[in-house]
Amino acid sequence: MKKVLIAIFSFMALGNMNAQDKTEHQWKNRLILILTDSKEDTDFKQQLGELKNREAALEDRKIIVYQVTPKHYATGISDNPDWKEGDNFYEKFKKSDKSFEIILIGLDGGTKMRKEEFTPAEEIFEKIDNMPMRKAEMN
Repeated sequence: MKKVLIAIFSFMALGNMNAQDKTEHQWKNRLILILTDSKEDTDFKQQLGELKNREAALEDRKIIVYQVTPKHYATGISDNPDWKEGDNFYEKFKKSDKSFEIILIGLDGGTKMRKEEFTPAEEIFEKIDNMPMRKAEMN
């Protein structure tokens, strides 16, 4: 029950963030949320660079990346994304006092991974590829 409530809250927060239906991504996309205090953060820049080099793998795994700062958010891995007002999105997901955090949200809306440092793409993909729904997709 707790996981269901967390999943519902997560997607409600996403819906509030961009004024779209809260279930827009559920069962369609996995999400990677990259939260940073500053766009100049070394881990943030390194994480974006790592994911840019793996665009095909992101697409294959139905991953949408959100870049999130305390006041803004953007979708995708572009160096110059279309930043939008954040509607407290950062505060809703940030759990650490570290300046960087990466969160993987599964198709079901549940948090599958949360790290406070740069995470290699292979580690993220391995986590996804071991999920039952991903195994079904690959078969």
